[in-house]
Amino acid sequence: MPAVYRRPLVALASATAVGLFSSLTLPVSAQVNIDGGRSELPGMKQDLFDMAQKNKKSGGQRPSKGPPDCPKSDKMSPFWGLAFVSGELFVKLNSSEEKCSKLLTVGGANYSVLTNASRTCGPAGEVKKRIAEELSAVFFQAGLDWVRHSNETIEVVTEDGTFEIEVNEEKWALQSECWARGCECEQAKNPVGKALLYTLLFVAIGGLVSDSVKLTWERITGKKPSKHVECKKGHKMEEVKLCRTHVCDVCRNQGTIYQCASGCFYDLCKECYKVAKKKAKEDLQAWYEKHPEEKAKDEEKKKEKKKKKDTSEAEDSDTGKDGRAESEAESTTKAESEAGKESKADSSKPDEETDKEKEADAKEAESNDDK
Repeated sequence: MPAVYRRPLVALASATAVGLFSSLTLPVSAQVNIDGGRSELPGMKQDLFDMAQKNKKSGGQRPSKGPPDCPKSDKMSPFWGLAFVSGELFVKLNSSEEKCSKLLTVGGANYSVLTNASRTCGPAGEVKKRIAEELSAVFFQAGLDWVRHSNETIEVVTEDGTFEIEVNEEKWALQSECWARGCECEQAKNPVGKALLYTLLFVAIGGLVSDSVKLTWERITGKKPSKHVECKKGHKMEEVKLCRTHVCDVCRNQGTIYQCASGCFYDLCKECYKVAKKKAKEDLQAWYEKHPEEKAKDEEKKKEKKKKKDTSEAEDSDTGKDGRAESEAESTTKAESEAGKESKADSSKPDEETDKEKEADAKEAESNDDK
C-alpha cells in the first residue's frame, strides 16, 4: 500500500484509541446528560429516569439516615474522675482520690445540654461515652467554647462552688479508664444492689454445687428407677378416657388411654403402657437387688404410711361414735325437758281449780251475810 494512503489510516486508528481510552478514564460525573441537563434546571420536575440517572452519577450511594460522625476529640478533660448516677453527673476536680461532687455546669453547659449535644453525632448508644471521652466534640456540637491548648482553664460549677479547672490529657487518660466503673465515686456504689447481687451469686453457686453433687452421686451409685411409668421428661403417666384421635408415642397407633400428668404431649396405648409398667417393675427390682438398704427404707416408709392411714381411719371412726353419742344425749335431754314442762303444766292445773273453788265459797258466804 502506498505511503499516501497509510498516513490517514494511522491517524484514524490513533484517534479512535484516544477516544476509547478517554471514555473509560473519565469520571462518571463527566458523562453527557441524556436530556442535555434540562432536568437539573431550577423548577424542573424529575421523573424516575432522572432519579436513576442521578443515582448513577453519585455512584449509587444513598445518604445515611443516622446522625453524622462526631468531630475528632482532642483527648483532654477537666475531670480526674467521672460517674453517671441516676441521670446526674458526679466528678472529681482536684485529684483521683477525693470525693465526687455533683456537677451543675461545665463551660456554661449542664448535663442536659451535654446529653442533647452528644446525641447529634455518632452512634446512638454511645451518648455517655462521648461525654466522658470526647468532651471537646460534644462542646463543638453544642456550639460552646472549648479550650484551645492544654492546661487552659474552664469554669466548672459543682454543688461545692465555682472553680477554674485546668484541662489536660493526663486527666483524660485517668478518666477514660475508670468512668465505666464509676471512678470509685460513693454515689455510684449501691450497697443494697451489691448485697442482692452477691446473694444471687451465692444461691446460684450453691445450686450448681448441689446439682453437681447429685449427678456425681447418681453416676457412682446409679439412679433409682421409678416405680411408675413416665414420659420422656420424667413425669408420671396417668389413665384418662379413651382418646381415639391421639397417637401412641411408642407404637404410633391411634387410640390412647394414658397421658402425661404434667401436660406433656406424650400418650400411650394400653398395650404399650403394660409393657412399660412391666419393664419399670423389673428395673426397680434389679436396682433393689444391688441396693438392699434402699429396699428396706422403702418398706419402712410404706409401713409408716399404712400406719398413719389406719390411725386416721380409727380417729375418724371414733369421731363418728362420739358424734352419735352426743346426738343421743341431746335427744335424751330434750325429751326430759319436754316431760318436765308437761308435768309442770299438769301440776299447775289443780292449783288453778282450787283457787276457783275458794273464790266461789267466799262469794256464797258474802251472799248469806247480806241476807
